[in-house]
Amino acid sequence: MKKLYKKLVFMRNPLLRHSNRVFNDSKWIIPFLASLLVSITLIFSAIFGVFKAPYDRDHHQSPFDIISFAKTEVSNGYFVESSLNKVLNTNSSSFEPPRLAYLISGTKGDSHRMMRTLQVIYHPRNQYVLHLDLEAPPRERLELANAVKNDPTFAVVENVPVMAQSNLVTYKGPTMIASTLQAVAILLKESLDWDWFINLSASDYPLVTQDDLLHVFSNLSRNLNFIEHIQITGWKLNQRARPIIVDPGLYLSKKSDIAWTTQRRSLPTSFKLFTGSAWVALTRTFAEYCIWGWDNFPRTILMYYTNFISSPEGYFHTVICNTNEFRSTERSPLHSLGHPSEATSNLIVDERLRQNGKKQCTLCSEVP
Repeated sequence: MKKLYKKLVFMRNPLLRHSNRVFNDSKWIIPFLASLLVSITLIFSAIFGVFKAPYDRDHHQSPFDIISFAKTEVSNGYFVESSLNKVLNTNSSSFEPPRLAYLISGTKGDSHRMMRTLQVIYHPRNQYVLHLDLEAPPRERLELANAVKNDPTFAVVENVPVMAQSNLVTYKGPTMIASTLQAVAILLKESLDWDWFINLSASDYPLVTQDDLLHVFSNLSRNLNFIEHIQITGWKLNQRARPIIVDPGLYLSKKSDIAWTTQRRSLPTSFKLFTGSAWVALTRTFAEYCIWGWDNFPRTILMYYTNFISSPEGYFHTVICNTNEFRSTERSPLHSLGHPSEATSNLIVDERLRQNGKKQCTLCSEVP
């Protein structure tokens, strides 16, 4: 009867059939103890910080923040603005002298003055681009290219390219902006190792050496843009923003004055208009933003200024003053007008104004 009772119990609960075998088998003990030892080691390692995260001077985190920080970093990586703000918030001024990128532009009869300006502002650390517009004859453009090619210093350092594609440039039209942006793109393609972009004309001439100029800029933050700017308000909006002009340099092969249309357009409501001097000193970060335009705002402003009178005096100014990332980086202008006796700290003067008893300052040592 007892045997029959046990069989009935085992038939109702099959687990009891293997319970004695499980507790009598000792093969599972070794893997269990090994896994238990590894688990305890990992727990104590996390508690006492045996496995510490690599040191980052910008992020101080505990071992428990590794997962959350990794998620934040991945999510922020999708947006360009996050990395841009990180670059702008860092103190980029250093004791190393900066590197400047110059655009020297000219028109018919300016090839010799362009070479003169290039030679007096040349420095092996800098980058240069020469642009002689399409109004100059092919012979003059060829002479300029040969002069740069035959110079032994320029040939060794190779930092003075001459723009092979010549464009018609109208000062009051958008063709000057297009030529400037093309020069910035060439400079970014040639090298990313420069800090400021400066546009000059063939009539500009420096009053100090490049060593002194680089010394002045070495004491400045690399995030400062020097743009003379003022918001267009009041009656100036009707005279500057409402008229529509057409630059013939966009579609003709010969230079002519801008054409005015009879229609007038409404004022923009999504951004504010600014104006100032066409001669600027831009940081490489802002210059890259104008070329890449990852939020499409620089291209939108460029299309708007296509039919704007004196667009070179407003494009960069409007872009920087309407962009939150760069709005706090613009500073006092380095370009002003005055009598030679009024400004003793000027670094570059305009020869045409100097002959008339006036001085045009392209770069000044007076900085905030």
